[in-house]
Amino acid sequence: MEVGEIAESTALSTWFSTAAASPSTAISLWQASPHAPRRLKCGVTFDVVLADRRLVKAAYRLLDQYEQPLGPAVSFTSLSSAAVLVPSGTVERWGSLVAASQWPGRLARPVCLGKGHALVVPAPVPLAATGVARWLFPPDTEQTIGGVPLLTSPGPLARCLAEALTSHAPVARTPLRSAVASVKSALPSAGRP
Repeated sequence: MEVGEIAESTALSTWFSTAAASPSTAISLWQASPHAPRRLKCGVTFDVVLADRRLVKAAYRLLDQYEQPLGPAVSFTSLSSAAVLVPSGTVERWGSLVAASQWPGRLARPVCLGKGHALVVPAPVPLAATGVARWLFPPDTEQTIGGVPLLTSPGPLARCLAEALTSHAPVARTPLRSAVASVKSALPSAGRP
């Protein structure tokens, strides 16, 4: 690891520690075990938007296509969800952002968590891709301001999650659609003799 990378990792650790229960103790523990995951309080330096992992990946592809900043996102090994780190205070306006994104009313909306919640994140540079949480999109050490990683903007995130849902949603299998699919599968293909 180069000197610049160590400085960035230290800067990220310092930023993460501000969301720990005891920042000075957290830094000491992380220096002793730099590859350990961290349990951080939401609502201090970031809030968290929880959504289906596949939906978050599709939304991030759209955000990248629209040239929006991609902040860190965490995936959970035992769940199909992911947590996107967004600026602190997002929780107060998340409901209106999702409503403005024209989220389909019949489907569960992504949830935003702030104060009173916590998140387990892997170390900025984890030793292995195992454990409770993994980086779906790690903090970008080249896109920081004073050691603080850029976070995903909540407005574009809400719009891209809704767009990803409508453009990547699986087609519902109605009884008629199921019957047509089974008939098609029983018919010989056009290429067969």
